[in-house]
Amino acid sequence: MATAPSTYRNAPAIVVSKLAQLRRKLTGWILVHGLGRWLVVLLAILAFDMLLDRVFKMDFSQRLIMLVVIAGITAVYFFWQVLRPLSKRPNDDSLIYEVEQKNPELKENLISSWQLSGQQDLESLGISSELATATINSGISKAEQINFNAALDLPHHRQNWAILLCSVLLVGLLGYGVMQTEFLRTWFNRNILLTNDQWPQSTYLEIAGAENGKLVLPRGADYRQLVVVTGDSSIQDVAVSLEIDNSTARTIHAMKPTGKLDGREHSHLFHNVSSVFRFRAKGGDAVTPWVDVELVEPPAVIDLKLVELLPAYTGTPSLPLSGNGPHSILTGSSLQISALVNKPLQSVYLKFEEQRFDLKQIADSLDFNIVLNPADLRGGEYQFELVDQTGLTSIRPSKFTLTLKEDQPPKARASLLGISGLVVPRAMIPVDYQFSDNYGLQRLFFDCHWKTGSEGNEKSFDPQLEFAKFSTPLQSQQPSDKNGESDSQPASEAVRDVKDVAVLDLKPLKMEPGISFRFSVAAEDTKPDSPNVGKSQEFLLRVVTDEELRADLLRREIEQRKAFEQAYEKQMQLATDLLAITSREVPPGTDEEAFKTLRESELIALVREQKGVGTSVARVADRFEEFLVEVKNNRLDEAENELAPGQKIEARFDLGIIQPMRQLDEELISLATRNVDNCRRAANQAEELLAAVDATALIHQQILSEMKKILSAMSDSENFQEVINDLLEIKGGAKQVGDGIEEKLKPKDIFEDKEIFDE
Repeated sequence: MATAPSTYRNAPAIVVSKLAQLRRKLTGWILVHGLGRWLVVLLAILAFDMLLDRVFKMDFSQRLIMLVVIAGITAVYFFWQVLRPLSKRPNDDSLIYEVEQKNPELKENLISSWQLSGQQDLESLGISSELATATINSGISKAEQINFNAALDLPHHRQNWAILLCSVLLVGLLGYGVMQTEFLRTWFNRNILLTNDQWPQSTYLEIAGAENGKLVLPRGADYRQLVVVTGDSSIQDVAVSLEIDNSTARTIHAMKPTGKLDGREHSHLFHNVSSVFRFRAKGGDAVTPWVDVELVEPPAVIDLKLVELLPAYTGTPSLPLSGNGPHSILTGSSLQISALVNKPLQSVYLKFEEQRFDLKQIADSLDFNIVLNPADLRGGEYQFELVDQTGLTSIRPSKFTLTLKEDQPPKARASLLGISGLVVPRAMIPVDYQFSDNYGLQRLFFDCHWKTGSEGNEKSFDPQLEFAKFSTPLQSQQPSDKNGESDSQPASEAVRDVKDVAVLDLKPLKMEPGISFRFSVAAEDTKPDSPNVGKSQEFLLRVVTDEELRADLLRREIEQRKAFEQAYEKQMQLATDLLAITSREVPPGTDEEAFKTLRESELIALVREQKGVGTSVARVADRFEEFLVEVKNNRLDEAENELAPGQKIEARFDLGIIQPMRQLDEELISLATRNVDNCRRAANQAEELLAAVDATALIHQQILSEMKKILSAMSDSENFQEVINDLLEIKGGAKQVGDGIEEKLKPKDIFEDKEIFDE
């Protein structure tokens, strides 16, 4: 079929007029035919969309896809059924041919007349002009008699009109239904306007926390999502589930009833939310729209600095604390807290139990700080509360723990030097002491207690017994400035550790023999108002007379002589055993190896015994040194030196006993120990053993000889000490008698009664 009409300048007017009328009728026929079917298809697609959404409750994306599909299908179908046929316009020859087909009686006269009227030069074609004119006139006369419009399919056209009118009516009813009925309006809003209206249903669900289809959660948090079956639901007892859609999969999780709101509230826990996703709730016939989860960084402390500001008396201005603790804070200290956060915040609080402290921001930075005064510091857990500018709070609050500690008393250790359990009233007591304190020592003193008089009155610490004093450290702690930084002057160096020897002189205390004397060394720290006092162990001494202490010293001297005699006897026995062991032959019938093993073990025992002799000698020498120091500490040598200036106790003990013992132990006994060991080594070589035994025996003789001299010196010292004690006792008795006689012979003061001279 031609696509454009033909033009004939000499065409009959009647034919041209009827062809134009037919062309208009054809356009109307095409429009009615195409629009009717297009509306039918559109209504069918809308009905399918309505059914699909009502049954499956499509989400927004599905409804959007359906709307695009509907628009695409209807646009293509409109083009195919309406626009495309209108663009295919038939030419005049085609229309006349269709008229000829509907009117067989024309016998092609009409089309012949039409074609001949368009020719310009009939003679050149061999056609008679008279015949052509007759044919044209015949065609015109027949054209006047027939109806060109009958060439169209009029029954089909009426059917098309019926389809079009019914479709328009249905469209009108659909529009009316959208405005008047809830069902159609819900469909129109959901699928055409793409709103979130819900279909009428028996159960309605509400997702807590979601706004405008979005839920904002802090990254990394555990979040408990609640879904509530609304109170206007006709069916409320339904199982609710969450459909979760993320980048990897779509899963469904059953929610658990919380037991609240008459069982209408359900929950599900999102663990460690670290990536975006979306979810919707399903329950009964209800399906909620998708909710998109957006993640934001929660506010957090990324750097925490704690500095303990100690009291001035400690001499330490500040002490940095590392980590979250627990930190031990000295009572009376302040705490400087600096926190660096990860984002701008609306507020920063430090919470302890029911108390809250507001941290101050430093300029426009992300740093916040505060200084807690001593009154605000208590033991327990402190926690930061952070709120960002959107109202989001921290999910894992930063915290630290404090414990308060009291300033402990100084630690003290002490031991007596050259003092036994007995002392005389004028004794000097050397004390080896060691004190340490965390923050500084202020003074050291003797803490003494004893009872005097018949009533047993208690006497204690005397200020005169202070034996050391230190300057306290100076520290000026000013209030913190607006940034929480403290202005502190440098502190002087505090004495925290001290080790020395102090001497307690009993003479100024004027104690009488017979009392029990208790004392310890004590230290006072630098804590103001109520200093802590640390004491060593308590020493208990009994105050005796010079005679009692000399008698006790003599008794202990005799005990040590007896101990030395035992060492002498042990040395003699050792020399005898060495000769017996080394000279013994292998008994008949005895295994030689067993004999050698036994002899070696016996020689090893002799080596140990020889070392034991040296230990015993050294121990006795130590005791005599202690006796000598004790005599000097108790000032007993003063009276002895007056009676026998040429027999001082230093000469008797040191030159006659102590030094010979030291020399004996360090030279001869140690040499004897090595020689006995040489005998053990040469036990299996006869000649070497004989030489070793001879050398050892010679040394043993020297040891025994020296030990005899020492024993003799000990005996002489004891005898001399007994004589000295007797002489001092006699001298003391004579002095008492003389003092008594002098008291008796003393003339009475005749002016004792002073009232004689009173006016």
